Amino acid sequence: MRNTTRTIGVLFSSVFFSSAFCGLASAGDLVYQPINPSFGGDPFYSAHLLQTAEIQNKHVDDGSEFDSLFEEPTLADQFAESLSGTVISGAATQLNRAIFTDGAPPSGSFALDGAMVSYKTINGRVKITIADGINTNVLDIPIPTKN
Repeated sequence: MRNTTRTIGVLFSSVFFSSAFCGLASAGDLVYQPINPSFGGDPFYSAHLLQTAEIQNKHVDDGSEFDSLFEEPTLADQFAESLSGTVISGAATQLNRAIFTDGAPPSGSFALDGAMVSYKTINGRVKITIADGINTNVLDIPIPTKN
């Protein structure tokens, strides 16, 4: 029995002292060292990163219709877009004159390149409906008053 008590005492004291000394152990500061040269890492590592990125790149240029979204428009495309905007602006000006001039009819409709534009004047407001077969937009505009 005495050996058992002594063994327990030695075991208890060894556990106590080892736990007391564990508190004295400390670690150094954790310092981040970047690998990527873009963030201050080793500049000689850039070739390896580029090669890794090229290996992981699964994109195959298949000439799909989405590739044209990233191309710069040509001068002809820019001219056509500008001309189209000018024509639409002119049509909007004519519609504005037809609706808001004195003595204009209270309702009417216009066709513009497959789109139907109709208007109706009700209680001092003009309701303009633009339907192109896919979308329908409705504008509710007050009639401007002259001072």
